[in-house]
Amino acid sequence: MRKLLTVLAALFFCLSLAGRAADGKGIPFQVGADASADFFLSSSGPINVSGGLGVRTRFGSPDQWLNVIAGLRYIYGARLSGPQIPVLLNVNLLKTSSVSAYIGGGYEFDFIGTYWGCTKFQTGVLIGPHTDIQISYKPYQGALGVGFTYYF
Repeated sequence: MRKLLTVLAALFFCLSLAGRAADGKGIPFQVGADASADFFLSSSGPINVSGGLGVRTRFGSPDQWLNVIAGLRYIYGARLSGPQIPVLLNVNLLKTSSVSAYIGGGYEFDFIGTYWGCTKFQTGVLIGPHTDIQISYKPYQGALGVGFTYYF
């Protein structure tokens, strides 16, 4: 419970930083709240599920080719529990004024025991300036994930 309160406090602190340049110039930067679930697929036995909450930042806008995503999330579940720091690069393949579809990848660092993170591939859809829906895969862990981020 204490860890969850720490994550929520960090989330609310980051929400206060969610601003843009007043002149509308410079690098588009947004902060968002993130919720996700990882399904650890195994060849035998039940599928373990871990849920995560955190914050994400996005450098770039949906109408640009590249977006850099970084964040902090806390994952909790039977197989993995602890903080994670995803750093991803997304390539927007479909760009319209209200929807953008992308593929991307990067690395998700974590400090859970002797495990130091893994490569992560993802695809998703940005709907408007605020909504991001993702599907991801982490080959090392054998985890299929889904996520939702709301950018402020």
